[in-house]
Amino acid sequence: MEIQQSFEVPFAQDQVWRCFHNIEAIVRCLPGAALTAVPIGNTLALSMTVKLGPIVASFAGNAEMTLDEAAHRGRIAGSGNDRKSGSRVKGEAAFSLHAGSAHSPSTRVDVRVEYSIAGSLAQFSRGGIVRELAERMTAQFSSNLQQLAAQQAEPATAPASTPTIQAGAALPATATPAAPVDLGRMFWSVLIARLKRWFALSAKRLDDEHPRDH
Repeated sequence: MEIQQSFEVPFAQDQVWRCFHNIEAIVRCLPGAALTAVPIGNTLALSMTVKLGPIVASFAGNAEMTLDEAAHRGRIAGSGNDRKSGSRVKGEAAFSLHAGSAHSPSTRVDVRVEYSIAGSLAQFSRGGIVRELAERMTAQFSSNLQQLAAQQAEPATAPASTPTIQAGAALPATATPAAPVDLGRMFWSVLIARLKRWFALSAKRLDDEHPRDH
């Protein structure tokens, strides 16, 4: 399945592009995602935790991230599996940044995601409702990216000394784990929004068919 999304952030293109060089921070911008080890070159060890009612699936796997500095675009491709549910996911996300007006700095981020899911959670990838869920996840990512860009725009302070961690080593146990993305809660909010639109359209249709005398 392929999903395409676009969103804008109120920061200049170069400033937003610098965010994508902070790999750990950009991964945290995606709901439910986290690094499980220090990156080795372009290779990332990732986890993605998804909550669907009483089911909590934790996908673990590897991905490769490449950046095209001149074109301000890149891609992340990888796969992972959840041992408890027996589900597997494979996908690729391509993104590109486009500068806005010089008078009002902003950046449009275009994202194209292609993915496939196998196993017990595969049913969740079917139907148009997954696109609305993707829109909500994209909105969260956009909000997190705006916060990250704003933080990087603040004056730099002297960093505290931190121990050197070898590439590929597990991250410190003190690192805060990512909160699972609650697809169940998103599902019900999307369903309610759909019902509201349906009732509004139905009421308008009835009003058009049977206009009231004024």
